[in-house]
Amino acid sequence: MLVDDHAIVRFGFRYLLEDEPGLEIREVESAEAACSVYTEFAPQVVVMDMMMPGMGGLEGVRRIMAKDGQARILVLSMRNDPEYVARATEAGALGYITKSVASEELVKAVHALLAGRRYLSSDVQPRPRDPAAQSDDARLQALSRREFEVFRMLAEGQSVTEISERLHLSPKTVSNHRAHIMEKLGVKNVVELTRLAIRSGLLDA
Repeated sequence: MLVDDHAIVRFGFRYLLEDEPGLEIREVESAEAACSVYTEFAPQVVVMDMMMPGMGGLEGVRRIMAKDGQARILVLSMRNDPEYVARATEAGALGYITKSVASEELVKAVHALLAGRRYLSSDVQPRPRDPAAQSDDARLQALSRREFEVFRMLAEGQSVTEISERLHLSPKTVSNHRAHIMEKLGVKNVVELTRLAIRSGLLDA
């Protein structure tokens, strides 16, 4: 099952995978939809974009793993930083691949997961980072899983009410998360929070 909010991306992945023997390709446009149809589709492998509007890929991974502890999920990301691999793995993903690798590697990764093996993108490796980005990443690591999800949604411009509805939390709980997030990140408002997200590559400038 392909999970990505961009139809053109899903089309490209379908094109790469549909000729592989024994594969039936299903597509959905969000993590929410993936969680909703997971039991019905019972996919052998889920290919999940990490950064999507709404629930987001990491929360989608966690919720699918809560439904099926044996789920085989391959996370797609624009980032090749080890800390993002760690977040995906902690959520329950069996594989991690970046969107910058050769198309053949996606096929290779899917087959690895079909065989029950872990797969790590060939271009994931430690590399020199901008000092400001390193500092931002260190602060982001201090966030809990739930705080990271709320942080990302705040950075996307979603309101407390919208976040509470999407994550099935009370507005008061989301407001408390927001206060803790800002304290941990050392930011005073959502504008500064959004700038941090952009520096860290979690949002497009």
